[in-house]
Amino acid sequence: MPSRGRGEGQGGASRPTKIEFVSPDVIVIGAGAIGTSTAYQLAKAGLKVMVLDRGRVGGEATGASAGMIQLNPDRGTPPAFSALGAESARLFTALAAELLERTGIDIGYRRASLLHVTLDEAEEAQLRAHRAWQVDQGMSVGWLDGAAAVDVEPALNPGVRAALLYEDHYQILPRVLAQALARAATDLGAAVLEGAAADRLLIQGDRVVGVAVGGETIRSPETVIANGTWASAWSNTLQTPIPVRPVRGQMVALSTSATPLRHAVSSNSGYVLTKADGSTIVGTTVEEVGFDARPTAAGIAGLLALASRLVPRLADATVLSAWAGLRPGTPDRLPLLGRPPGWDGIVLATGHFREGILLAPITGELVLDLVARRRPRLPLDAFDPGRFLVRAA
Repeated sequence: MPSRGRGEGQGGASRPTKIEFVSPDVIVIGAGAIGTSTAYQLAKAGLKVMVLDRGRVGGEATGASAGMIQLNPDRGTPPAFSALGAESARLFTALAAELLERTGIDIGYRRASLLHVTLDEAEEAQLRAHRAWQVDQGMSVGWLDGAAAVDVEPALNPGVRAALLYEDHYQILPRVLAQALARAATDLGAAVLEGAAADRLLIQGDRVVGVAVGGETIRSPETVIANGTWASAWSNTLQTPIPVRPVRGQMVALSTSATPLRHAVSSNSGYVLTKADGSTIVGTTVEEVGFDARPTAAGIAGLLALASRLVPRLADATVLSAWAGLRPGTPDRLPLLGRPPGWDGIVLATGHFREGILLAPITGELVLDLVARRRPRLPLDAFDPGRFLVRAA
């Protein structure tokens, strides 16, 4: 339990920012896909919302994402997490249409059927077992031998032994998603402040009552922590473990004059995906390197080798750009969704790791449920922030 009567907690640094929008009902810290989705749902419910981000809307892990909306659970996936992903994926169709109508912004929501391939004989048996389990769970997963896989995606390496076909997968433009959500929230009265880092939480007893930005304070009945990898900065203030760590993911964009890929193509080593602008995205590394968001020569070389192995013609493609993002990982790979134990006036919505884009719609709706003090539409026990406090004890 937090002690009573503490002062303001410490977080990260911020630049001086003039705050003109005062007395919001909810402050959201973070303007990535999770923060902007949350802000939109809160504003749509009639609440006054302020979003604070130390950078730009969609500028961190969200902007570095490939924007794939995919469901690929395995035997180790907790059922609660599978349900969370399935419901969020279902919400995207209506959300994309809603954002287009409200803002005129097309978030690039398009079908991107996935071929998960193997070029390895030993992996082929594993792929069969994986498909059998998914079919038993009610998923629609096709099986293609090597020749059939090349027939549906002629650019594939002819050495492909087999592939799983997921027809009902989709993609979006991740930074555009965050921008559209931010605009829709703004049109509903929210204030979205870029370059404004919340550097302290305001505490009264066991309640968070707002934040400080530079020399200014903003009071609010509710604060939502949705700043991804940087959420761990609030652990000391809340005397609660928030074990969110940065996991670097490097990406490369390629350009080719050849016919675009018909499918997203993945393997156990990564994936390639053609976006709406014709570029081909290759991803991704998974690296525990702290807060180092540099793309590296080794990372880029590995991704280029992967691209040409899956799709040989990409060996001659032009490299357009390379980048990296810091994804918010947790020890059990599950997000933190809920109120920290012993605290009121604060909700955590972080730790989504590689699924922040997929889980953005449902997270926004669940945070609204929590702020409105009503029963969440899905069980949140598996994502309770207090689970790490129990383990630490």
